[in-house]
Amino acid sequence: MRTRFVIPILMVALVAACGGGSAGATSKPNPTSAGTSTGHPAGQVDCAAIKTAAQQLLMTQFLAQLKTPDTIKSIKSKSIGNLDIPTFLAAMHELHALDSFSSPLGDPKAAIDFYENAGQAALVLFATEPLTQAAIDTYNQKVGPVSEFLGHQVAISGALDAAGC
Repeated sequence: MRTRFVIPILMVALVAACGGGSAGATSKPNPTSAGTSTGHPAGQVDCAAIKTAAQQLLMTQFLAQLKTPDTIKSIKSKSIGNLDIPTFLAAMHELHALDSFSSPLGDPKAAIDFYENAGQAALVLFATEPLTQAAIDTYNQKVGPVSEFLGHQVAISGALDAAGC
């Protein structure tokens, strides 16, 4: 099964992108950057803040698994993991500092937007009472297959690298 191979590769790429470097370090200038949505000059982001926010990308593992009422109940109650959707959404907002960094691995802005939309859809799903399989199916139609869902992390990882974080 391809998903079994894709997930570990994505996790290694994410951990590598989030690890290393000194806390509080800023990135090296990237002359191809055009500025960011958070007001940083082109090529400069707060790498410590970005790395902290990028840790929330691990929560995409849970957002990708919202397939059954029992799984959703376990994730929502934090019996499995520690998904806090408002914290996840705040982190995605912070990651928009990477929007202008180009990466051969994909468009970071589109990837971050995708995860924000998934987080918003998960908020709706978590608030749905009674939770029905139809509501779960609607969520999954919005987010797509697990491998594609998790694959958006690659673009963000590439942008982290381009930003020097």
